[in-house]
Amino acid sequence: MNKLFQIIFILSFGLYFSQINVEEIKKNVTENPQEYNNYLEVFKKNPENLTQQQMNFLYYGSRFMGSGDEISNYNDDYKEIWKVAEKKPSKSKAEKILAKAEAAYAKDPLNKSILKNMSNIYRSLDDKSKEDLAVFQYNAVVNTIGKSGSGASEDSPICVIWPGDVISQIDNLRGYGTSADFKQNMKFLPDGSMLTVYSMGSKKIFVKLVGGFR
Repeated sequence: MNKLFQIIFILSFGLYFSQINVEEIKKNVTENPQEYNNYLEVFKKNPENLTQQQMNFLYYGSRFMGSGDEISNYNDDYKEIWKVAEKKPSKSKAEKILAKAEAAYAKDPLNKSILKNMSNIYRSLDDKSKEDLAVFQYNAVVNTIGKSGSGASEDSPICVIWPGDVISQIDNLRGYGTSADFKQNMKFLPDGSMLTVYSMGSKKIFVKLVGGFR
């Protein structure tokens, strides 16, 4: 998807932070899984119809609805599917991995890496509508993480559901010091989440791993 579309997407959702109430989301999705499933079906077909509150419920709620095996499944599929897809494959290679990729997507449709790779596959197949859908879904997830908090304090952490997304926040410390200045502190919160604080020089980034480690 071109940069203009991405800019329009960001502007259409506005710029604000949404405090993530982990305990409330966990309670709601476990007591009313049908609502979660309804939102998931909308996300798969028309993600633009979801409000930011619904995306929060869906994305962070998935932490408590999944089997916990999603990351191992992704790693198992990596050599055969995702390693090929992330390199923007030829049309023939995309055709060979399409069925397995779509089956993997169906099991984990909120996975950022899968969504990004699916967009590459559809681009190679010249399927513009499915490519745009995958990119929109990817941006919806990224936007939801970005709006979860400023990351500037413990009261407004960036909220993620995968450990890899915690670690990726280190990139935002570039330019604030050297590796010798880098510090990391972690603690578990009453709701079961884990708060990580990265710092370098005067810069600090607070990241909450919703629900803790899987």
